[in-house]
Amino acid sequence: MTINKWGGLASFLIAVSFLVAPFIYLTGNLRDALGIFAYDMADFLYGPILSASLITVTYVLRECIGKGASRRMDLALIAAVLSAAGMAAVAFIRASNRHYHLLHPELHLEDSTTVLIVWTTLVAGANAIGFHFLGWAFVLLGSANWTSRLFPRLLSGFYLLAGVSSLFVYRFTELEGLALSLGAIISIWQGILLWKLDTRG
Repeated sequence: MTINKWGGLASFLIAVSFLVAPFIYLTGNLRDALGIFAYDMADFLYGPILSASLITVTYVLRECIGKGASRRMDLALIAAVLSAAGMAAVAFIRASNRHYHLLHPELHLEDSTTVLIVWTTLVAGANAIGFHFLGWAFVLLGSANWTSRLFPRLLSGFYLLAGVSSLFVYRFTELEGLALSLGAIISIWQGILLWKLDTRG
């Protein structure tokens, strides 16, 4: 496959991660027969898959846009790497905490106020880092695309709107749903465009 198609595939995986993982986190039940597997799948999507896909897409877009906005694309790639680290940290903290609870039921950690406060703070902080740098990546990608005109201007507008929403998730957590929804729309649209884009030497 061409590099553009790899970028398209990665973009589709971002959309899947943005939609499926949060849905499992919100509706999953560890007492179900497939509960543990479902949560592990959510962690895998929100951690390794999302992180690798976000970096891949940004790298591919950097190659496509090229000299049209090289400095902004370099900064976007750095922001994508930092966002990927934050998102992966959220998934790994959740997975580690869950499995430790399951392995040591005799400790009754779910009843410990201190454990719950520390866990919630760590997850919220790592999540805020991931979304904040995702916001910078989206803003920079939207700006670079607006300048290069390689992709539709409307897509640039979606990038900017999603970016601004993501930047302030750390302060207004209710923006997370909007940022994820816009990110999924962007990723599907960007994936289709990259998949169709011809590679030119």
